[in-house]
Amino acid sequence: MGGIKFKNISNFKEVGILGGWLLGIFLLGGLLWYGTQGARATVMIRAVNMVLEAREDPRRLQAPLFPRLIPEQGNWFSLVDARGRAVVFSVITDGTLVSFAAMLSPEGKVEDLVPLTGNSLRMADRLSPETMRVYVRRIEAAEFRLSSRGEKK
Repeated sequence: MGGIKFKNISNFKEVGILGGWLLGIFLLGGLLWYGTQGARATVMIRAVNMVLEAREDPRRLQAPLFPRLIPEQGNWFSLVDARGRAVVFSVITDGTLVSFAAMLSPEGKVEDLVPLTGNSLRMADRLSPETMRVYVRRIEAAEFRLSSRGEKK
């Protein structure tokens, strides 16, 4: 066994100080990540609404949905007209991050996949239909779970 050997207390203190620094950095990062959720959601809403406006799409994101135990399928938002929801998610293909907004109907079905960047628009043709069907099924299943729990739309 080649574990850490402490010949004197000074080595133990140095390892303890390093561990404390690392723990502090992770704790600070986690607090910042958690504390900025609202601001990050606002920036995302603004960016997605600008894309929808440029596409002359009448739908707009209104507010983030932060229900407890929400599935990690992307960021969920309510729509301004209160008919359905939207999910912003990303796919990595060919080493490139491709972002989409999936617009869900009130029945919980994905109506439309909106590419959110020019790169997403170019890469959408390269994505296999099977890959997109997997994401669509995951989002629809998550929406079904949310609806069956009684989460308001």
